[in-house]
Amino acid sequence: MKKFLLNISFIAALATMAVSCVDPEPEYKDFPSKDVDFSYAVAPNANGEVEYALDYYVVSTIQFTNTSAKSGNVTWDFGDGTTSNEANPQHKYATAGTYQVKLTVEGAGTCTYPIMIYDISPMLSIKEQSAEVLTINDVSVDFDIFLPNPENKRVKYVWTFPDGAVTENGDPITTFEGYADENGNIEYPGKIRFKNVGSQRITLQTTFDLDGENRRLEDSYVNVQVGADQPYKTLYYAAYEGNIKAYKLIPDGALPEGSKNLPFDMGVSSGVMPMTICYANVDGEGWIYMLDCGKQYTYINDENGVNGDGKINVMRVDGTGTNLFVSNVGKAAFDDPFFGCVDGDKLLYSDRNTGVRQLALNTRGATEANDYFVKNDMLGYYKRTTLDYGAISTTMLKDSKGVYWWGKCFNGLGIFRFKAEDIVPVYTDVAAGPYPVVLSNVNLRSFMIDEERGKLYVYRSKDVNGFYEYPLPGDGDGTDLTTVATKSITMYADPINSTQDEGVYVPQMALDAETGYVYFGFNKAANDNSSYVTGLKYYNPTTQSIVEITDCPDKILGITINDNKTNLF
Repeated sequence: MKKFLLNISFIAALATMAVSCVDPEPEYKDFPSKDVDFSYAVAPNANGEVEYALDYYVVSTIQFTNTSAKSGNVTWDFGDGTTSNEANPQHKYATAGTYQVKLTVEGAGTCTYPIMIYDISPMLSIKEQSAEVLTINDVSVDFDIFLPNPENKRVKYVWTFPDGAVTENGDPITTFEGYADENGNIEYPGKIRFKNVGSQRITLQTTFDLDGENRRLEDSYVNVQVGADQPYKTLYYAAYEGNIKAYKLIPDGALPEGSKNLPFDMGVSSGVMPMTICYANVDGEGWIYMLDCGKQYTYINDENGVNGDGKINVMRVDGTGTNLFVSNVGKAAFDDPFFGCVDGDKLLYSDRNTGVRQLALNTRGATEANDYFVKNDMLGYYKRTTLDYGAISTTMLKDSKGVYWWGKCFNGLGIFRFKAEDIVPVYTDVAAGPYPVVLSNVNLRSFMIDEERGKLYVYRSKDVNGFYEYPLPGDGDGTDLTTVATKSITMYADPINSTQDEGVYVPQMALDAETGYVYFGFNKAANDNSSYVTGLKYYNPTTQSIVEITDCPDKILGITINDNKTNLF
């Protein structure tokens, strides 16, 4: 029995030791504070409520709290030229910016933290519209304003509407002046309708208006995308140093009287140098592929292969859902994407001067891996004297017979044609193929084929700058087409850079197969003496003339057409 009691006592002692070895988890308040430290937060208003607690706005009251472990006389420096000796002061900042707030505790040291103060900026948005698709004349919209107003000041709003905006009663409206009172009740212009197709920009000018103070805030705006009253095709183009834009292909006279056809700003950047854009339907959804060869698109000695800055981005046809398709950033500059076309479920795209690569259309977030579909030295029947190493690429197309048309403008001039089965993995000289080079002595910058009408359209550079129409050559036709041009129109496009062989000029054309019109962007050069101005154009093969679309005056590079007819996108 004695031995048993001894064992019990030993076990109890062990249990006591085990318990005493576990320290209780300290509460937050038990952690020691820094010798000098502080915190800050938006102070409650007169009702004890904290408004806009997550943002530090201009004129918001900021509560600074001294949490230092050491005590002593304090000095606060708020970083804007003002100071305080209060223990826990409140402060308002007059202008936006990042400020370094410094607390000094006498005899203990200092502590500095940054605080970012945001300017008050109104946000204008569409509250609701009377139909899912906003179309001209019969669909109205209501607007909403969000404005942080920490001091509950009276606010003055001045609205500016575009040409063609009307009230619910049908009266034209160009401006509207309204106020918001101290309780946030806002005067609105009411329901608005639009007569014109395209992006309708509404601008809101906001001013705090109280006791003689008139502090104007940053203007805000909203682009209202207004569709046509009937379904039409949509053309997309990449504005140089701007955004992707869209334009409905509406025949002249088809819109109601008093309505205009204006472009849509899609709100998506075109990139740096978007030579080509392509439309594709992927699993029932329309996408625009933007081939941006970047800023380093001319020759550079990139020995280490790290100067590439090109990429391909994609966006949905309505401007939403933008994604990276493939990136060449940080890789070889010559591998940046330049020109391309859709081929079934793949996108073909050329680099500067080596070959054409391919990726599935549903690719997202890829890094360039040089998966070549064809290279200059993989078409054996084009001898090296014809298609040399480093032949600079232009347009890439595929016709209805499965023949690829690949343009070259340096170290091999003209359009090189081939089928997939003509590609060889290793270069060998073989017998001449069935597709002679088209325009083998021409510096062409872009081209388009119209199989239905038997036409080949070319933009030529150097000494014969301009738009040319030729008969479409047959498979075995090696005729020197320069002698049989059916139309030539002299117009000098801007090369954008000083390298003649690598100038931009007119990088892409788009064919409306229904009308036969060939669309392209013309960027007028300084030495151009023609009557044409910079902007969107189309060539009418019936009249053999170029028509200017005056409502699209942008500098345009890549261009494509979505043949699906819709009211909007």
